[in-house]
Amino acid sequence: MAAHMKEQTVKVKTRPDYSKQLITDIRWLLWAVTIGGLLLAAYCIHNGYVGSLPWLSAMVGLPWTAHGVVCSFYLNMAKSDHKEGGITFESAKANSFVADETNTEGPMG
Repeated sequence: MAAHMKEQTVKVKTRPDYSKQLITDIRWLLWAVTIGGLLLAAYCIHNGYVGSLPWLSAMVGLPWTAHGVVCSFYLNMAKSDHKEGGITFESAKANSFVADETNTEGPMG
């Protein structure tokens, strides 16, 4: 390589881990259900529906609760992976705690 040419690094975009992709997919689904629930409630009110709408609040609230549970378990998994004995910690330890330049993604993808 010529002295005047700098070596260029090429970043290869890899797919996020399955668990990170799952959380991202769930977030899109949550917003679709939330917007859909609000639009359905507005439609019911606009058409003069005078009954109660608890099923609409459940339709929006329950998926957000499930999302909280999924994020909680993901956080627990990340904690266990990053402490001594966890797969991420032990992998870094085996690599003398030197950063792996091939994986430049942040903590959430």
